[in-house]
Amino acid sequence: MCGKPLSGRIGKKFCNQQCKNAWHNLKTKDFRMYHNRIITALNRNYSLLEKALREGVMSIDLMLLENQGFRPAYMTSYTTVRYGNDICRCFDISYCRSGTRIFKIKRDPLTTSSQEPALQRPERE
Repeated sequence: MCGKPLSGRIGKKFCNQQCKNAWHNLKTKDFRMYHNRIITALNRNYSLLEKALREGVMSIDLMLLENQGFRPAYMTSYTTVRYGNDICRCFDISYCRSGTRIFKIKRDPLTTSSQEPALQRPERE
């Protein structure tokens, strides 16, 4: 990585720990940046939807939301309804989306740990 000569065992790839870390960080940099952009967009969408819920808004113009930073392509779940509008979810908030509006904004109940299946532990004899 840095061009220093390698010494030690045969097959050694890095001269020291810093070179090894720098190489691995460079290798995963693009994925981390891509991942962070998606998480940032989801968090922004969630905060805008949550703000609409707090204000009691059940329908809002998509262009208005986009001007505030909403990115309609980023969601955690998407369902196409046969005779109706698409249902999208951003974590625990669901909404219907048409070409120009977002409406029926509501918070879905979260799954609690009591509803999740319990781990089975073997009984002791």
